[in-house]
Formats: sequence, structure tokens, C-alpha cells
Amino acid sequence: MKHCFVNCLIAFSFSSVLQAYRWSPTPENDARVKACEGGDVSFPWPIVTDGKDEEIVYIDWLFQAPGKANVSIAIYVEGNFFTKANKDRFTFTPNAGLHLQGAQTDDAGRYYVRVNLHDEKCLLTSVERMVTLSVAERAPAVQNDSFLVTMSDAIWDDVIEDWTLQLRCGRFVDFGHPPVDVIWTMPSGEVRNSSHEDNGTFVLSVSSPVQGGNYSCHLPPSAPAARCLTDTSPLTAAARLYVDDKDVRLYLLELWVQFSNMVRVNSDQAYLLQNQSRFIQDQASLLTDQDSRLQGYASLLQVYARLLQDQSRCILDKTSLQDEIIDNLKEEMTNLKLGLAERTFSSCVDWLAVDARSGVRTLTVHGEAIRVYCDQTTDGGGWTVFQRRQGGSVGSVDFYRGWEAYRGGFGDLQGNFWLGLDNLHSLTSSRDSLLRIDLRKFDGTNGSAIYTGFHVAGVDQNFKLNFDSFAGGSAGDSLSYHNKQQFSTYDADHDSSNINCARKRLGAWWYKACDFSHLNGRYKDSRVYGEDGVVWNGFDGHFSLTFSEMKMRPA
Repeated sequence: MKHCFVNCLIAFSFSSVLQAYRWSPTPENDARVKACEGGDVSFPWPIVTDGKDEEIVYIDWLFQAPGKANVSIAIYVEGNFFTKANKDRFTFTPNAGLHLQGAQTDDAGRYYVRVNLHDEKCLLTSVERMVTLSVAERAPAVQNDSFLVTMSDAIWDDVIEDWTLQLRCGRFVDFGHPPVDVIWTMPSGEVRNSSHEDNGTFVLSVSSPVQGGNYSCHLPPSAPAARCLTDTSPLTAAARLYVDDKDVRLYLLELWVQFSNMVRVNSDQAYLLQNQSRFIQDQASLLTDQDSRLQGYASLLQVYARLLQDQSRCILDKTSLQDEIIDNLKEEMTNLKLGLAERTFSSCVDWLAVDARSGVRTLTVHGEAIRVYCDQTTDGGGWTVFQRRQGGSVGSVDFYRGWEAYRGGFGDLQGNFWLGLDNLHSLTSSRDSLLRIDLRKFDGTNGSAIYTGFHVAGVDQNFKLNFDSFAGGSAGDSLSYHNKQQFSTYDADHDSSNINCARKRLGAWWYKACDFSHLNGRYKDSRVYGEDGVVWNGFDGHFSLTFSEMKMRPA
């Protein structure tokens, strides 16, 4: 009894230091802690006794390597912290917990903290917590420090009888250790795990119908090797790819029609061959039963039969050739789909090499998709149209609009429209372009004007108009007066006049004081004189024009 009393006194003096501690909320018991090799690890385990009469005697820390028994690595008793042999990398801070400096792979395993207590009856009890430490040797890395999602390898699936697209996430030159997997997020928000790796990439198979939108992949937060990534690593963020399946779907439909026609022709020829063979067999059977006087006719029919057999072999050869053509069509479809999937079209010049037809196309500029109208017929093609005014059955569009409308764009790409100032800046910010303006009078006379070094500044400069010089054209130069001018609307006056030119001209333009040209004015159905119309001074003075189109092409 006296001995217990002495021990309780010792425990009481020791607990007076430790009773202010509590179990920290993290890490929880049986939690998992990750570290990168060479990094520091903290196990914040401040504690307090469970009862008023319980007192701490000492604290013991233990380590269990995988497949081995627990070993004691440190002890805290009577205000002193002791570490065992080869464990001098461990330190203890009373208000913070146990720290491990320079973690190594052989430090991975389970760590226990065991607090030994005297209860009110002076009986020795203990409470314990445990965490599992994972130590990664190295971080994953990608080729050229670029983390991308690409689309490739369109594969024909005989089971579903359709094409399957292959999205690839990478390209990894090192998956780290332990190796990482990735998580895919579909445009619908569906999440898929992927551990299927091929040539440094993780593969996601997408079957028809293909969802349009953004596909992204990223490392799972629980991956130990992700702990080794630096803040500047591209792997700390998700990689994305925008998939627009409309143009691909249209071309595949055309190929499917060709493919179906070839199969139908092949089937018809096979049916004819089958009927001819059946007819020959019937005739031979009848001739066999005839009188010997008909043997000559039978011989003749046999000759015909041999001729038909030769014809049958010829048809079979044609059928084999058709099968080869069908296989070539499949290969062509695959190659085309791969080409469209892997290419990025940043201008209508890029589209010209794939599809020489004029029409609405999708461009990708600075990672963003922009729907534009490509003119592939005028002066060699490759023109991105950003403004059109015309009458007739295409419908009327009001161009007397405010600042936000002109920033975002409005109208119908097939008819009257303005592409938008933000889009103009994106399309011209990384390179200079040729600017072409096509005009038409009400008597049918056409004219044009071309300018070099065209680009539009950003919103911080109110989308200032910039070009190098007038390069010529039958319409004359009516835009140089507006060079270096900011864009103005009725609710955002940036012109150099003492009046609001946009309100006076009922439009929006790069006004100065006020204009020599004004293609965003009021559209008029006849040749009417007035400064508020669609005018170009060098072509028809201040008389309204019936057609205008502004377009750009990379220089």
C-alpha cells in the first residue's frame, strides 16, 4: 500500500505537466498518414486523462513494420523524452505531439501511442491510438511537363457494331512509387476510376453516342505519391479536353451510307448468283432424265454451266474486291476520326485542309471552343467571318445594341451577326491577321478592302482597333481614319468627339469624330443617303450598302 502511494505521488507530479493535453481530432484512430521520402511527419497526439482521479505515469511510442512485431521507439517519463537506438530522428513537443524527420520507405508501417495511467484505485491502465504511415519514394511525372487529355485510336467494336473512341490521360514518363492511378470525370458528371495504362497513358473507352463537353482526369487525393508533387507540378490540377462530336458525327453518317450501299450491292449480287446456280441445277436435273437424243443439248448446257461457273468465280472475285474496299473504308473512317480527334483547329485555315466547304465550324483558342463561320471560297479560303449585314429572307438583326451585347456577340452565323469583341481579341491576340472587308451596292457592284497586321486589343483598352496598313481593294480605304480607336456603343462612349457618336449614328463602331465608315449602322432596304446607315465613304459615300462582310485570316 505504501509502495502504491509512492507511485501515485510520482504519477501525480508527472501528470501535473501532462493533464493539459487532449487527444487531437486528427489524425483519428486507425487513420492513414502519407509522406514523401525525405519529408517530415507529425503525429499530433496531445492527450488528457479520462477521469478526474486518473494520472499519467508515462507515454510509450511503438512501431510495427509490415509483417513484424511491435517495437518500442520512444518513451516520455518524468518530463524526459528518450528514443531507442537508431531512432534519433524522432522528437517530442508536449503541446504538438511526435515528429519524424526525414521519413524513409522503411519508416512505413503502424505507429502506436500508449498512455499508461493510474486510476483512483492506483491500478495501472493504458489507452492507445494508432495510425498507418505510407511513404512514397518519388512523385509521378509527365512528358515535357505537360499534363493533357487527347483523343485517339478509334476502334471498331464487333460486339456493339460501332466505333469506340479512346481518351488518353498523360503522357506519364514516371508513374511514381507507389504507382498512381487516375480518376476520370465525364461531361455528365459521372466519375470513373482508371488503372488501364497503355504507353504512358491511362485509357478511357467512350462508346457511341459520344457525350459532347469536357472530359477531365486527375490524380486521386489519396495517392501516396501525390504527396511528393511540387506546387508547380501540372499534376496538381486536372487535365481537360473539350469534345465536339457534331462534325465527326455528320461525316461518319456519310461513310455509313457508303458502307451500307456497298453491303447492299454485294448482297444483291450474291442473291443473283444464288438464283443462277439454282436455275443451272434445275436444268441439269431435267436434262439427265431426257432421251439420249437430248444428250447434245445436255452437253451444250454443261458448257453454259461452265461459263456460268466462270462468271460465278468472277462475281466472287468482285465480292472479294468489295470486301477489300469495305475494309479500306473502315480504315479510312478510323484514320479520319483519329485525325479529327487529335487535331486542334485554331483558324479556318486549319479547317480548309480537312473540309473545303464554307459553313459553321468550331475553333479552339486558348483552350476555349468558339463557333464561327468559315469562308472557304473567297480568295483561296481560310477566312473567319466576324460580321455580316445582308437583307432578303435571312432575317433582320438589330445592331443598335449596348456594350455587353457587342462583347459577347449576337445574331445567326448563317445570316446577320456580330461574333463578339472578346472573341475578336482571342482570335487575334497571339498573331497578326489579314483583315478583308467585302461590300456590295444596291446596283450589284462589289468591292473589297484589305488591311495587314490586324488585331483587336483587350477589354482593358476597350477593344482598340489596330492594323499596319491598307493593302488595297476596289472599295477604297475608309478604315485608316479609325485605326488606333477604341470601340464605342451608346452606353459606353470611348470616341474622341464631344458628342456620343454611337447615339448619333444609331450603331456601334471604332468611332473617332465620328466616322469615315460605319458597317454596324441601321440596315436599309434601298440606296438611301444618311450617316446612320451601313456606309463606306470610299465605295458609295454615305449611301447605304446592301451587303457587308468583315473577315480575318492568319497572315
